[in-house]
Amino acid sequence: MKKINFTFLLIFFLFQLVIFAGAFIQFFHATSNGDNIVLTWQTGDELNVKEFIVLRGPDKDHLSKIAEIPAKGSNSEYQFVDENAYKIEGSFYAYGLVILDENGSRSEPMYAFVTHNGVSSVKRTWGSIKALFR
Repeated sequence: MKKINFTFLLIFFLFQLVIFAGAFIQFFHATSNGDNIVLTWQTGDELNVKEFIVLRGPDKDHLSKIAEIPAKGSNSEYQFVDENAYKIEGSFYAYGLVILDENGSRSEPMYAFVTHNGVSSVKRTWGSIKALFR
C-alpha cells in the first residue's frame, strides 16, 4: 500500500510540475568552456510556454535576469552562451531558469552552478574596463 501511495504522489507531483510550470525540464546544466559559460537544458512536454528567463548571480539568492529565450515547443533542447561572465578567473556563478507561461505565470527557478576557469587575461581586462562604465 505504501508503494501505491508513493507512486500516486510521484505522478501527482510531476503532473503539478507540468501544469504549474508549463514545461517539464529534463536537465539544466552550466559549464565553463574557457571563454564563456554555456547553459543547456532539455524539455519534455511544454504546455503554453512563452519563454524561458535566464538569471545569473553570485549565489541563488541574488539573481538578476540576463536573457529571455523564446520557447520552441515540446522535446526541445536549448542553449544560451553567457559571454559576459568573464571578469575573474575562478569565479563562482549561480544560474536560474524560470519558465514564463502565456498567461504570465512564472515557475520557481531551477538552479545550476559553475566555477568559471580558463579566462584569458584580455577578457579579464576588458571585463574590468567594461564594469567601470556601468
